[in-house]
Amino acid sequence: MNSYKAQTIKHFMGISLMTAAIMAATPALASYPEGYYDSLNGKCGVELMEAVKKVAQDHKVISYNSGTWQAFHSTDVRLVNGVECWWDMYSDNNVKVSSGHPGMNIEHSVANSWWDGTKNDAYCDIVHLNPSNSAANSAKNNYPLGEIEEGTEPIFDNGVTFVGYPKSGQGGGNKYVYEPCDEYKGDFARVFMYMFTIYKDMKWGTRFTWMYDTSKPLMFKDWARNLLLKWHAADQVSDKELKRNDGIYKEQHNRNPFVDLPALADHIWGAKANEPFKVDENYVPDPNPNPDPTDPTTTNKYLWLSENDADMGDWEVDDRTLPSAGSYIWQWKQYQGLHYLNASSFINDTPYESLSYVWSPVVSMKDVSSAKLTFDHAAKFQTNCKELCKFVVMNHDVNANDASYIKEYSINTWQTPGKWTFTTSEEFDLAEYSGHNISVGFKYESTPTGADTWEIRNVRLDLVRDQSGVNSLPQEFDDSDLVEVWGNNILAPRGARIFDLNGREVNGENLTPGLYIVTKPSFQKALKVIVK
Repeated sequence: MNSYKAQTIKHFMGISLMTAAIMAATPALASYPEGYYDSLNGKCGVELMEAVKKVAQDHKVISYNSGTWQAFHSTDVRLVNGVECWWDMYSDNNVKVSSGHPGMNIEHSVANSWWDGTKNDAYCDIVHLNPSNSAANSAKNNYPLGEIEEGTEPIFDNGVTFVGYPKSGQGGGNKYVYEPCDEYKGDFARVFMYMFTIYKDMKWGTRFTWMYDTSKPLMFKDWARNLLLKWHAADQVSDKELKRNDGIYKEQHNRNPFVDLPALADHIWGAKANEPFKVDENYVPDPNPNPDPTDPTTTNKYLWLSENDADMGDWEVDDRTLPSAGSYIWQWKQYQGLHYLNASSFINDTPYESLSYVWSPVVSMKDVSSAKLTFDHAAKFQTNCKELCKFVVMNHDVNANDASYIKEYSINTWQTPGKWTFTTSEEFDLAEYSGHNISVGFKYESTPTGADTWEIRNVRLDLVRDQSGVNSLPQEFDDSDLVEVWGNNILAPRGARIFDLNGREVNGENLTPGLYIVTKPSFQKALKVIVK
C-alpha cells in the first residue's frame, strides 16, 4: 500500500473516533427553509444548473480575513478532547480557537488565481474558504484536484493533503495535482460543483484552465467532471458538511445546494442529465459516473505556449549573449487576440549578434514508449534563421558538460518567406529520452549579418506511457515551480529557505516589497522572487 494511502486510512479512523462524541451530541440533519429549492423541480442539465445558480448566488458578502475568521466560528470549529479547535481539512493539526490562528491561512479550495486574483464575491465566499495549515496551503498551491499516480511518491504528504503526479487521464496537463484524504474528497467535490455553478458567469482566467472550459455550458472538462462525480458518490454528505452548511446559511445567508440535495449532481453532469429532478428524490450514488469515454493518455498530452494563453507560463528564458543594443530577446506578444513567443535581435533596422534559449518545465519521460512533438512557427524574413534557429532538448539526467546535455534539432518545415504565416513543424520523435527527465525548448541565434524575427506558439508534446511499468520517479527533483507570490507572501515548498537581499532569512509572510531569494537543495538554481 502506498504510504499516502495508508496515512489517509489512519487519518480517517482517527478523525472518526475524535468526532464521534460531537456527532452523538448534536442533531444529524441539517435543515433548509421550506420551499427553498422548489424552483429546481422538473429541470435537468443546463437548465437545472441555471436554476441552482439563481437559488444560491444572492448572499451576504463577508469581508475577507477578519470577517472570514469570525464566520469560521460557525462553520469550521470542532471539539478535540473538550477543546474548541479549528477544523483544518488540510492537516491533522489541532490549533485552539482561543489561540487565534497561528500558522494558519485562509485557503481558497478553488484557487483565486484561476480568475486572475480578482477580489470579488467569489474571493470572499466562505463555501470554499477553510482554515488551513500554512505549509499544506503552500504545497497545494493552485493545483487542480486529482488522484496521484499509483507507484509514485507524493512530493508533499502530511497524511491529509497530498501533492504529486496525476493519474493518466487527470490533471488537465498540469505537472501536479492536489489529492485530499478520502474523508474530504466528497466535501471538495461538492464545493467545486457549487463554485463553478454559482460563479459560472464571472470572468474566469485563461492561464490555469486545467479543470474547466468556459466554452462548455456545464463548465467542467470531461476528466474533471468524472472525477468530481466519482468523489461525490464515494464520499457522501457527512454530518460535518450538513452542520457546516447550516453555519454558512447563518453567516452568509445562502447554502450549498449540492450538500442539501446530493442528487442534483447526477441531474446536471451525470447519467441523469436528461431526467427531470425532484427535490424529494432519494440520492443513490451512480455506480458509473463516467457517461462519456475519456482519453486514457490525457495527462500525457502537453500544450504549451498556446495562442490563447495570457503569458508564457512556466517557460524560462536562458540568455547567453544579449544584443549590444538591447536587454532581451524573447517576448510574449499578441496580434489580433492571438498570442505567440517572439524572438528577435533586429533593433532599429540593425541586426545584432545574440544567443538565447527558452525552456519548458521539466517533463518526466518515465516508461514512455512514444513521444511526438510539434509546434507552430513563423518567420517572414529568413536570412539565416533556418540555419541558426533550432528546436532543442535538455536532458537533466546527464552532466551539463556532457555533449548530450543539450541536443539541437534542425527544423525542416518553414513557411514560404514574405508573410507572417504560421506553419506546423515536422514531427520530432523524442522516444530516445524514455526514462529521463527533460525540458524541450528553442534556440535563437543571430549574427551582425542576419537577425530574423522568429515566432512560436502551440507547442504540443504527446506521450504514450507503458501502463505495465511502475511509474516511479526520482525522490529528489526540482520542485521550484511550487514557489508563488500571493500578495505580500511567498509560498514555497517544504524545506525551502527565503532570504532578503541583506542575507537575512525570512518566513515568507507579510513581506515588505522587494527582491527575495528562494533556495532549496532540490532546486536547479536559486530563484529571484519579487514582492510588489
